[in-house]
Amino acid sequence: MLAIMYILYILIICHFKPSLGPAVPPEDRINWLEKLKSLKALILPGALIFAVLGLIFMGITSPTEASAIGAAGALVCAALHRRFNWELIKSSLQETTRIMGMLMWIGVAAVFFSKIYIGLGASRMIKNILQEGGLGPYSVLLIILATFFILGMFLDDSAILFITVPLYVPLIISLGFDPVWFGIIFIVSMQSAYLSPPFGYNLFYMRAVAPPEITIIDIYRSVVPYIILQIVGVIILIVFPEIVLWLPSVIFD
Repeated sequence: MLAIMYILYILIICHFKPSLGPAVPPEDRINWLEKLKSLKALILPGALIFAVLGLIFMGITSPTEASAIGAAGALVCAALHRRFNWELIKSSLQETTRIMGMLMWIGVAAVFFSKIYIGLGASRMIKNILQEGGLGPYSVLLIILATFFILGMFLDDSAILFITVPLYVPLIISLGFDPVWFGIIFIVSMQSAYLSPPFGYNLFYMRAVAPPEITIIDIYRSVVPYIILQIVGVIILIVFPEIVLWLPSVIFD
């Protein structure tokens, strides 16, 4: 759904401003046969995705077991591309250790914060304020989403998850919302957070690959339409929860 929204926006904006998406020069164009041939590069990645997600959806493996299969599959893919060597293993282990070390410290700090926060009674206080303040379920949900957006400007999504889940999930369930639906709403909100300045991960990724003349301010300005599209996407999922709940109901019923 979000991909279709992005595609429609790009098509519309390029229709009215062709300079933003100029046509490929005739000498650089390729025919449909060459395009179909290029799809063979997707065979291995597609098989790897199926090995991880497909086995989970079919109930053959747990997520942990599927991750191990995915890691083994990635090694096989590297070997088939003749890139499997000691340097690859070394760099992969170092990068994994670095990322996991960072996430563990974020997780430890977030758990400490949430436990102290709950132990002091702050979660009960907020829950009572929201429930006794005469606010409807969707008004409370709007406040929760606003806090997600604000926190996403400054914190990693893992930190936000550890901090807010103990507070928000019981409240969401008590308001009659489906927790699976709320989980997807959280993920889409975090996608917005990854685009929102000043601490948007995707913004720094784009700056790393953008030409030198493109400044970080230019990137900040360019993401505004996509943040709006993300917010529209969240609104659509709230108005039509079946978009989220249809596939889980088919898989697990």
